[in-house]
Amino acid sequence: MNESIEIIAPTTTASSMTEVTTDEQHAASVSGNADNNELAGSTGRPATTFDAITDRVSLRGESEYPSGAKFWLLMLTLAAVLILSSIDMNIVATAVPSITDYFHTVADVGWYSSAFRLCQCSFQFVFGKAYKLFSIKAVFLLANAISIAGSLLCGAASTSTMLVVGRAVAGLGSAGLLSGCFVILVQSMPLHKRPMFTGMMGAVEGLATLSAPLLGGAIVQSVGWRWCFYINAPLGAATLVLTMCCFSDPPKPSDISRMGLKQKLMQLDLISNLLFIPALTALFLAFSWAGTKYSWGSGPVIGPIIAFAVLMAAFIYNQKRRGDAAALPFRIMKRRSVIAGCIFIMCGNSTGNVLEYYLPTYYQVVRGYTPAKSGYMMLPIIIAGTIGALIHGFGTSATGYYAPFMLFASIIMPVAAGLITTIKINTSFAELITYTAFSGLAYGIGFSGPQNAVQTVLPVEDVPLGTSIMLFSQSFGPAVAIAIAQVLFVNQLSMNLSGLVSGLNGARIENTGLTQIVTSMPPSKAREALVAIDKSLIRTWYLVVGLACATMVGSLMIEWRSVKSRRD
Repeated sequence: MNESIEIIAPTTTASSMTEVTTDEQHAASVSGNADNNELAGSTGRPATTFDAITDRVSLRGESEYPSGAKFWLLMLTLAAVLILSSIDMNIVATAVPSITDYFHTVADVGWYSSAFRLCQCSFQFVFGKAYKLFSIKAVFLLANAISIAGSLLCGAASTSTMLVVGRAVAGLGSAGLLSGCFVILVQSMPLHKRPMFTGMMGAVEGLATLSAPLLGGAIVQSVGWRWCFYINAPLGAATLVLTMCCFSDPPKPSDISRMGLKQKLMQLDLISNLLFIPALTALFLAFSWAGTKYSWGSGPVIGPIIAFAVLMAAFIYNQKRRGDAAALPFRIMKRRSVIAGCIFIMCGNSTGNVLEYYLPTYYQVVRGYTPAKSGYMMLPIIIAGTIGALIHGFGTSATGYYAPFMLFASIIMPVAAGLITTIKINTSFAELITYTAFSGLAYGIGFSGPQNAVQTVLPVEDVPLGTSIMLFSQSFGPAVAIAIAQVLFVNQLSMNLSGLVSGLNGARIENTGLTQIVTSMPPSKAREALVAIDKSLIRTWYLVVGLACATMVGSLMIEWRSVKSRRD
C-alpha cells in the first residue's frame, strides 16, 4: 500500500530536484561561495545546499519559463506520467489470481511486485545523478520509452518468467519517470510557484493510487489481465510526444558541460547497482526455491544466500569507499533519526503492501468475489490510510511534532494486524470492512513521519539525500517483505493441500493457478481446499503482525524535534 497512499510527491524525488542547475545559475552562485565554504567547514564536506541550488534556478526570469498552453500541456503531461506510474505500481495485485490461473503457477507471484519495486528503488539514485549530468529531456524520454517497453513486455508475456522480466523493465522506467517529473517541474516555474504545483501533483498521484485496484478489477473482468499493462503503452506514448514538444532543456553548468562521457558514467556509481541488484536477486531466488522446489538446507538455496551476503558486503564496502559520492553516504546513514526512519518506513510500508497484495487473493479465491468486487473491497484500507495520512499532516502542522503520530501508529498497527489474522472463510462483511479500514488508518497515521524527520534533523544540504534514502527504504522494504510472504504462503499451501488429493504435492501446486486448484477438487473437498488456502494466507498475516511490531523500534528511536523550530 506504500504505493497505495504514497502521496508525498516532493519527497519522492527531492534528490533529483536539487541537482539541476544551468550555466547562468551556476555563475550566479559564485557570490555565495564564501557562505558555502563556511558551511563546508561545519559539515566536513563541500557545501552545495538545497536552498542555494533552488535559489540559483529561481534566478531565471519568469519570461524564460514555459507559459500559456505550452506550460499547461507540460503540467498535464507530468500529471499523466505520475498517474501511469502509480497505477502501474499498484494495479497488479488485483490481477494476480487471473494471472496465476493463466500461467498455471503461483511460484512467481511475489516476483510480480518485487521485480518492479527492486528496480524502481535500486535505480532512483542513478537517475537522480543522470538528470544532473545529462540532458534532462533525453533522460526523461529514455525512462518513458523503457516504461512503455516494460508494459508491452508484460502484456505480451507468454510465460510467468517473461512477465517478471517485463515488471523489472517497467520498474526501471518508473524510477526515471518519478524522478524526472519533479526535475522538470523545478525547471518549468519559479520558486514561489512550486509548492502549489508539487502539492497538486501529489494529489494526482494519490488519486491514481486510490483508483488502481478498482481500475485493475474492472479491466481484468472486462477485457482481461493483459490490458492492465497494455493500457500504459498508448498513454505513455502520448506523454512522450508531449514532452518532446513542450519541454526545452536548460543548459548545464560549465563544469558539467566540460565532463567527458567516461567522467559522467563514473559519477553514476553504477558499480553499486551492479552489486546491489544481483544481491537482491539472489536473495529472492533463495526465497522462491526454499521449501518448495528445494529444501532449505540444499545447495540451490544456501548458494544464493551466500552470494547475497558476499555481494551486500561488497556493496557496503563500496559505499564506504566512495564517501559522499556513494549512493547511500555513511555520514547520513548513521544519523539516529535516519536509521529510525528507515526501520519505521521499511516495516510500516511493508505491512500495507503485503495486505494490499494478498487481500485480493483472499477475496477472489477464498470468498469467490469477482476481480471488480475485489477491487471495491480494497477501498476501506486505502481510504482509511489516506484519512490517516491527513490526520498526520494536519496534526504535525498544528503541534509541530511528528514523533507522537509515529508512536501512536506503532501501537495500534499491531492491534489492527492482529485483527486481520482472525479473518476466516466465513468472516462477516462488516468485520472485513472494519478490520481492513483499521489497518489502513493505523498505517496512514505514521507514514509521513520519517520524511518529516529527515527534513527536520538534517542540515538543509543533506535533506535531499535523506529523503531519497527514505524513498529507497519504502520501496526496498516491500520488495523483500512480499518475497518472504510468498515463501510463507506457498510453503504452507503445499503442506495444507498435499493430503487432500493424491499426488497434489508442492511442485504441482506451484504449477497450478489458485482458482484451478479449487475447481480441480471433487465437490466434496472443494470447501476443504478453500479452508486450506485461507489457513495458508494466515501465515502472511502473521508476517504483517511481526512487521507492525517492528515499527515500534523506529518510533521509539526517532528524535522528538519540532518542525516549527527547524534548524537550517
